[in-house]
Amino acid sequence: MRGRRLTWTIGGVGLIGAGVAGMLQGATLGTPLTDTLALLVDILWAASVLVFAIGSSSHDSVTARRPLGTIALILLALWSPSMRVIGLFQDPTNPTPIVPWEVTILVPLALSLVAVVQIARAGVVPRRWRWMPTIALGVQVASVALGQLLMMDQATAMQTVGLASALGMIGFLAGTLGLGIVALLAVASGRPASVPVFSSPSDAENGND
Repeated sequence: MRGRRLTWTIGGVGLIGAGVAGMLQGATLGTPLTDTLALLVDILWAASVLVFAIGSSSHDSVTARRPLGTIALILLALWSPSMRVIGLFQDPTNPTPIVPWEVTILVPLALSLVAVVQIARAGVVPRRWRWMPTIALGVQVASVALGQLLMMDQATAMQTVGLASALGMIGFLAGTLGLGIVALLAVASGRPASVPVFSSPSDAENGND
């Protein structure tokens, strides 16, 4: 139980840090800090997701280290840093991206869907919190979709760019700051494990869950 609290605290603080860095990045666009903060967001996000996925043991991993969910989370954590590295090889004179935009959208979305379902099914996260990643993903998808709809009308795109940007930030914060806070709340609300003096081994195991 102590290992789980430590794991989720580290992961939660990392996600909160990623959210704060993302907000600072939005406030410093066009300055030398922009790229540094963007890199910091990627590092904090990747490290936090890896901590949640692997944990110090299968009891601490939000996917119980089951292969499907764990692999999905690991790939999701490494996706953004990988795209950043690939971007270094992009020819500035070639408008065609190395990785098609459809891939950059659909692959992380598919990985996220697998991950949130497996987190809910693993049963490691307490019942009141286990669907929070799914809700955060829903907020992210809805915010991006609404932002794209607002920008589709060329006549009003300039007037709605601020709203679209705000929606994007809401989606970003749902998956970083929001989930980080949820992780810390899950740690704070967890009751200390009782001493299983008169319980069966199965009862003790259930109590640790």
